[in-house]
Amino acid sequence: MFRIARIEPMVIAVPMVTPIRMSTGTITKSDNLIVRITDGQGRTGWGEAASAAMMTGETSPGMVAAVRFMAERLEGREVTGAEAIADLIEAAMHANHAAKSAIDTGLLDLAGQHLGLPLHEVLGGKKRERAAMIWRISGAPDEIETARKRSDEGFVAFKVKVATHDPQTDLARARAAREAVGPGPRVSADANEGFSPPEALLFAKGAGDAGLDFLEQPVAGHDLEAMCACAEAASIPIGADEGLHGPRDITRHHQLGAAAGGSLKLIKFGGAFQVMAAASLMGEFGMAVNLAGKAADTSIGSAAIAHVALALPRLEWDANITNQYLTGDVVRDPVSVVEGHIVTPEGPGLGISVDEDLIARYRQV
Repeated sequence: MFRIARIEPMVIAVPMVTPIRMSTGTITKSDNLIVRITDGQGRTGWGEAASAAMMTGETSPGMVAAVRFMAERLEGREVTGAEAIADLIEAAMHANHAAKSAIDTGLLDLAGQHLGLPLHEVLGGKKRERAAMIWRISGAPDEIETARKRSDEGFVAFKVKVATHDPQTDLARARAAREAVGPGPRVSADANEGFSPPEALLFAKGAGDAGLDFLEQPVAGHDLEAMCACAEAASIPIGADEGLHGPRDITRHHQLGAAAGGSLKLIKFGGAFQVMAAASLMGEFGMAVNLAGKAADTSIGSAAIAHVALALPRLEWDANITNQYLTGDVVRDPVSVVEGHIVTPEGPGLGISVDEDLIARYRQV
């Protein structure tokens, strides 16, 4: 198919329109790895992975180092087919799934260009015509009014970031969000591991009455005992995110009754085909699937999410792209959202046109 000529990592920082308050801290700008891959014919593929020390254990300097290490083993190698990419990357280094996911996206972008196919077709074709985007309610002074406006614009999925206050205050915020958007949209809450087990139980018991449809990662990802307790206490499904990093985690959560669904991320599983396989496994278990990026992806990462969202075998809990929350982007035509649904870029591969002047503007390393 093509030969890998060069893999170049870099780090960018793009300011956010409004800071995001999460249980793990406040985010004011992106801190993302960007990977530019050139093939033997001079074509370029792009990938992105967010720094996520509390989720993947990977920071931007570490990911740059990991990509440089893998580049020495991948440059000059032949990519024989899209489905061979995951194994090629996995053999280059242990772990480091976020860094691997950026290389994976870049190589799949190139594969799509060589095949003349958009990424979702490379992954097996559309399973749906469009995917709903989850609007994030994350602590801005006007968060409830903004949610009301987004509902009027056609958004049908919302997520309240909780564990940023005491459980009762966060339940009140969830209740206000439900009242603002009405009975139709899906409204969830995400604690990002932020509650202690007693706090999580208190929140879980009141979550259904607050109008929530599911609660994501109320406690630490490794604390399956507390996850099970929340699942027993809640009248709504409990989802896992930080606790899911591979098929074994999915299986374990299902077997214990710790989660009825979960959030899949490229940076946790290492690549698009791995996420596809994870969604299939969750389908066998009857678990609901959410697909998400991180808090501040540009349109490189968001385009990858947009394509995977069309190809996933199931997507009950919607998808999340985050370039909408940034003050700028690095592509000429940013991934957009119309009537609350992601507009997947057209064209081969990711279907985006990266502006290298914009890359240079935001580049840190």
